[in-house]
Amino acid sequence: MVAKPGVDISELRERIDAELDRATISLVGDQRGQAELREAKASGVTVMALAGVFTAFATLVSVFGVASMLALSIASRQQDLALLRAVGATPRQLRLLIRYETLLLALLATALAYFPGQVLGEFVFDRLAERGIAADGVVFQQGWIPTLVATVVAILAALAGALGAGRRASRVKPTQALAEVSVEGRLIGAARVLLAMVCLAGGIALTIVTIAVISGPLTPATAAPAVILLAIGFALLAPVLTKVMTFAVQWPVRVWGGVTGQLAVLNARGRTGRMAAVVGPVILLTAVSTGMLYLQATNDEADRLGFTENLVADAVVTSQSGFDADLVNQINDLPSVVGASEHVTSVGFIEKPDDSSPMNEGWTLRGVTAEGAAATTPVEVTAGDIADLHDDTVAIEDRHADKLGVDVGDTITLRMGDNTALDVRVAALFAAPDDYDTLLLPAGTLAAHTTEGHATRILVKSDEHTDPERLVADLIQRTYAEDGLAVADRDVLLGEYEDQKKTANFAIYIMVIVIAGYAAITVINTLVSSVTARRREFGLQRLAGSTRGQVLRMVCLEGAILAVSGIGLGSVAAIGILLPVSLKRLDSILPAGSPWMYVSTVALTILLILGAMLLPAWRAMRSRPAEAARAIE
Repeated sequence: MVAKPGVDISELRERIDAELDRATISLVGDQRGQAELREAKASGVTVMALAGVFTAFATLVSVFGVASMLALSIASRQQDLALLRAVGATPRQLRLLIRYETLLLALLATALAYFPGQVLGEFVFDRLAERGIAADGVVFQQGWIPTLVATVVAILAALAGALGAGRRASRVKPTQALAEVSVEGRLIGAARVLLAMVCLAGGIALTIVTIAVISGPLTPATAAPAVILLAIGFALLAPVLTKVMTFAVQWPVRVWGGVTGQLAVLNARGRTGRMAAVVGPVILLTAVSTGMLYLQATNDEADRLGFTENLVADAVVTSQSGFDADLVNQINDLPSVVGASEHVTSVGFIEKPDDSSPMNEGWTLRGVTAEGAAATTPVEVTAGDIADLHDDTVAIEDRHADKLGVDVGDTITLRMGDNTALDVRVAALFAAPDDYDTLLLPAGTLAAHTTEGHATRILVKSDEHTDPERLVADLIQRTYAEDGLAVADRDVLLGEYEDQKKTANFAIYIMVIVIAGYAAITVINTLVSSVTARRREFGLQRLAGSTRGQVLRMVCLEGAILAVSGIGLGSVAAIGILLPVSLKRLDSILPAGSPWMYVSTVALTILLILGAMLLPAWRAMRSRPAEAARAIE
């Protein structure tokens, strides 16, 4: 409805609402998009869900990153904090000092991040729009509410990371102010062990759920959080695991590095706390990158194999404007055709009876023509007759029907893709492959609840004596007089499936980049701070006779110990979920995906570690050894 120029929209809306019943509403302004662009509303929900997932994972990683940085800060400021204790500061005052410092830095950081965050957010949204994840009717907006929420979340994440550092600062003893060298405190606290156990238990529980309960495309819904939890659990135990890994690699380092290697091992063993502050983010970086990438590749390969096996049709007839009512019957009459069926797809869930299965978060609804459904679907009827799929009826997999307690002739309620509740009678039960999580409905019934409102595809199955090329030729000859019809072999469906997978995977890749980026920044910051604080140590070592090259070689070997520890533990955390998922979905202990994904991740991590250690070490040794030896750490 278009109002005349000068008409007050609010007044017009009130007048219209007065004439309507209570079940009908009128939409004005931006709300009109809910009716004019129905797919934009669903797309907006998807984008918001992705943003929420990104925020949750980024918050977890940022909390851990802040905790690692503050742990290193406490270790390097141990004497300063001890002096404060010696002059009368209480443990509570030291905890408040750490919190206020963190709060001040968090406020400054969030202020500096406002404009880059807006640019980056719009950039990511544009990429989502290019791949169809965000529909044309969805626009990017960043008002004051999401900005305020993001700021509060970032500050709370920083303060959460400061909790452990505050407790560590309060345990500093005044006598440590007299020590020449900062000493390592307790290896790991009870609270950290408890939190690590909770994360590992959660990761193991999700892994068990993934193996025993979840199936098909829903696998990443529980497997991806399992990767994150297992990685965080290992990272929290980094002080203990780093000590174990250092002990395991010390002999090769000593043999290969000689005296320099011996010194690198001693430094690593004597700086377990500082090493752990870096090993933790490296574990997170390795586990998340390799785990989620190979998890997605494995799931994609399994879904691709399942889609190919479940695709029975040999050819497809396409029309954007719908088909004549008798076209399916005419194709069925061709001598080379075993069966033809209209093809409509949507999503929905079973509302009644109560369905507690994982697939009830989104069943695939497939509309078929009753007479051709048996030939064009990978199902075997076990009860009823699939040819009875007319009007408001449904065919359901027999094992799931047993769980629901329904049989042929019973009625169930479906919530359709357009949010309409539809009562349908069970016309048939069927057996199908394990990953065929699909309900079959009459094509006309399902199409009425889709955006198009009609079927746009006819799937055709040929007999065993007709090759696909001959079938396509017969269909072209039969439909050439019809306007707007296109005929192709099954490869067009496989190509569309691949395109849809690439679009869906883009969101996963963004998530991996975000989490890996946070972890990489934490690694760089932690390593640069740690190595820069060793300027005095390097100066004393050079005064004792070491050359600049020997010191750099020692730092390089320390980086190798750190890289092997972090990458090895991160790989173990990733394998914890990849191995069972791969066995379940591919019957193979090796996940799908190129080995170069792992090789490139490891190579980049090693370059990151060595670069973040060697460059600050080189800069720290630019001054004379005597000047560096007098420097205050």
